[in-house]
Amino acid sequence: MDINLKLEDIILLLKEEKFVQAHDVLEELWREYKNQESTRKESFILKAFVNASVSIELYNMQRFEHSNNVWNTYLKYENLIDDLKSINNINYKKIKEIIYKKREKYIK
Repeated sequence: MDINLKLEDIILLLKEEKFVQAHDVLEELWREYKNQESTRKESFILKAFVNASVSIELYNMQRFEHSNNVWNTYLKYENLIDDLKSINNINYKKIKEIIYKKREKYIK
């Protein structure tokens, strides 16, 4: 699996506001990365994005408390996007930027 192609797909899905579909692709990546010792730490970034992507959709469904809970899980791991050195950092930073823009649009 080429993670950069998957991350580019996720970027497009988030830009198109397809939060549930982005969540599904992210969860697939997370499951693969969490089971490998060499990518375990990076899997926490993916886990963060899984939660962030769905938090907006939950908010739109008026499930405010659950949206807030999964957003807090994102925040728990957000620092890894800048702290962990990875060849995927450029795409991780793009995803983070899109997520914040979409949250700002929907969650005021």
